[in-house]
Amino acid sequence: MANYYLYMSYWDVAWRGYKEDNNASLFCETHPSILNSHGVWERLSYKSRGMSFWEYPLPNLEIILFSTYVIWRLLDLACNKIRLRVPRFTYMMIAGVILGQTCHLNNNSWLRNIFFPDDKRPKVAETVGAFGFLIYWFLKGVTMDAAMGFRMGKKTGVIAFTTSFVPLILGNLFFRLRMRRGTTSLLRTEYRLIVFLQSISAFTSIDTLLKDIKIKHSEFGRIALSAAMVTDMLAFLLTFLNAMHWEGYKGLIQTIGACLFFAFMVYAVRPALFWVIKHTPEGRPVKDSYIYFILALAFFSFQYFHYIHLYGAAGSFVLGLAVPDGYPLGAALVQKFESFNLGAILPLFGSLSMMQLDLSWLLKECGNLVRMEGKLYEVVSFLFFVNTTKLIASTIAAFALKMPLSDSFALALVLSNKGIFELSYFTYAVEMKVVTPEVFTIIATFILLNSIFIPMALELVHDPTKRFKCYQKRNLVILKDGAELQSLVCIYKPDHITSMIDLLGAFNPSKDSPTVCNILHLIELVGQASPVFISHQLQQPEPGSTSCSDNVISSFRRFHKQFLEYTSMDIFTSVSMSKHMHEDICWLALSRSLSLILLPFHRTWSVDRSTVTSNDDKLRMININVLRRAPCSVGIFIYRKPIVESHMTGYSSKICLIFNGGMDDGEALAIANRMRLAGKRISLTIVRFIPTFFDQMESQEFEETFEMANLKETVTSILGSNVKENDDYVTYIDRAVSDGSETSKILRGMANDYDLFIVGRSSGIDTEATSGISEWTEFDELGPIGDLLASHEFPSRASVLVVQKQEYVYHSKSQKRISLST
Repeated sequence: MANYYLYMSYWDVAWRGYKEDNNASLFCETHPSILNSHGVWERLSYKSRGMSFWEYPLPNLEIILFSTYVIWRLLDLACNKIRLRVPRFTYMMIAGVILGQTCHLNNNSWLRNIFFPDDKRPKVAETVGAFGFLIYWFLKGVTMDAAMGFRMGKKTGVIAFTTSFVPLILGNLFFRLRMRRGTTSLLRTEYRLIVFLQSISAFTSIDTLLKDIKIKHSEFGRIALSAAMVTDMLAFLLTFLNAMHWEGYKGLIQTIGACLFFAFMVYAVRPALFWVIKHTPEGRPVKDSYIYFILALAFFSFQYFHYIHLYGAAGSFVLGLAVPDGYPLGAALVQKFESFNLGAILPLFGSLSMMQLDLSWLLKECGNLVRMEGKLYEVVSFLFFVNTTKLIASTIAAFALKMPLSDSFALALVLSNKGIFELSYFTYAVEMKVVTPEVFTIIATFILLNSIFIPMALELVHDPTKRFKCYQKRNLVILKDGAELQSLVCIYKPDHITSMIDLLGAFNPSKDSPTVCNILHLIELVGQASPVFISHQLQQPEPGSTSCSDNVISSFRRFHKQFLEYTSMDIFTSVSMSKHMHEDICWLALSRSLSLILLPFHRTWSVDRSTVTSNDDKLRMININVLRRAPCSVGIFIYRKPIVESHMTGYSSKICLIFNGGMDDGEALAIANRMRLAGKRISLTIVRFIPTFFDQMESQEFEETFEMANLKETVTSILGSNVKENDDYVTYIDRAVSDGSETSKILRGMANDYDLFIVGRSSGIDTEATSGISEWTEFDELGPIGDLLASHEFPSRASVLVVQKQEYVYHSKSQKRISLST
């Protein structure tokens, strides 16, 4: 009889692939494992030992994958139909809640056996979900620019420090008060973990939120992400300090091991990855062998952190930070793995984690919550206190740094968002038995509700249409003496190369006037190819190959050699659809914190100006869209060549600035003055048009009425004392006009006296100087006077630079969002 049972046990193991004894003390399985079922009729044909097809690992995984995918995608589509923008991971969490509660309706149902089998077999779906989270966090590190937090300056540092330490300190004080009163039922470790994770703002959760609600590529998004980066760095620091304080020698070993890992990433891995980029020809993808090696390194990093008893996924995230973001390496990793991971694998992690919720216990505890007692009340009240403190502290910090009140509150909401990182860490804490299942149920429910309602609140308080507007001044007026002029020069066609080089030459880079030039060659995407962004500093062309940007690269590098000591230059190529080119321009200017964007005019003429040789309306729309969304000042350059001739011949170049005190005139004045101070033989004439009846009024009466001072004093008040340098080369002219026709007549009279005209886009608007000509403006992007100077009938071969000053937002005493001209 014993042999019979032994035979049957062996037969079960051979047939099923595993066997568990009745006492649940012994578990056996075959190797290699049996993945597929023996057919759909197995259960009917072999009732005594046959298994249902879903009990085998592969069909079981396929059913769970399909179930979670269908539910979260249906939720996503339904919410998109009603224009409810919620992060996708939230739908994955909701799918888990739905499946989990459905399975618990009947403990003997086949659905429960699929998702909650009672055997001790390895949980394949949970393993795959954990793998998905590992890839997800690694890719978030790849897309993260670790230096952004430092480039954003003190603002993000203050916000990050305030939003982290204020709730952390007050939360610990609140916890200690409860401990003294003896009213706690939670473990000390649970309190510490809750206050720590609620105080920080995890980059992965915030990046997911901003990306899904489409405000990541904005100044607001940059501030939020930079603050999150700083809080993550503070979190790493606090983790190691806490480990050394509470765990002594073991904590010290962990800290040393982590520091060695960081050093290895910075001084070995990252230089090696830059070597890979440098040896990848322009326009070519990175070799697959490099991609798979990096992926293997991600798993090694996970195992290393797990070995030193730290959160394993953090190792993969740090490796992701070491990978240079963007094209070609970072983009290749994202393109290969992100879509499949987000669509199929990561939903397993979100759904299976939320299936562990004990909602029946939670509903029973709601009665104690009303009576303000029990574990639910203790956790919820603590969460409410910490998150309210964080929200208030973040709002005050942002508002104190001159962000509008609505944007300050929106930023506080974003920094209070909880998502995938917090859920993963609490899931890890439950597995390590640091947190009880009941506390996990409460926290996971809070994370789900938080991820649902914060995006809704953001819809009400944040205006996403101003995505490229800045909270900091980025223009030439504020530049100090000797400060670098950081500019972005856009090239649409080969015809624009010479004109833009001559314009940059007019700035005459020197020791007292250094220049940082970012050259962006924009190429329209044709056919079904994918958009491409190439940095020509990181990648070199393949030997013997040709590039569409060869002329741009060689021409601007020759210019760079002329001013090598005082000019730094980066050259980029962007291949995209014309309707998206303005976004590439604005994003590059925003990400590099530039002060000036220089755009070529869409129309060009023949040398004798008798015919129009090019008139591209697509380029005009790009320029208009840049003017509407630019994060800094913008100049549109109409090239008519004398600026080149004067620069080459060496005689005194003559610049005429039209200055009427408009919103953009101060920026035009700053540009003209920078050219004057940089050039040895440049004379500047500043012309202002004033009303004719000024001659009939007393000077004092005029100043009281129109608040206009002497022209020279006005210029000096804007530029400061440096306008007095080489003052002999500056001429101030006031011309009285009664309407736009007289303005036109005066400008035509001086048309051939200058090599370059500079004018603000809004110059003279709503004044006598433009009355009668504003209605006939052909190109609104140039303003009335700029349009007049650029018109075909204007008898001049001088070039024209039309300037629009940056619009930025800040709070005023009336708490309204406004744009400033100074």
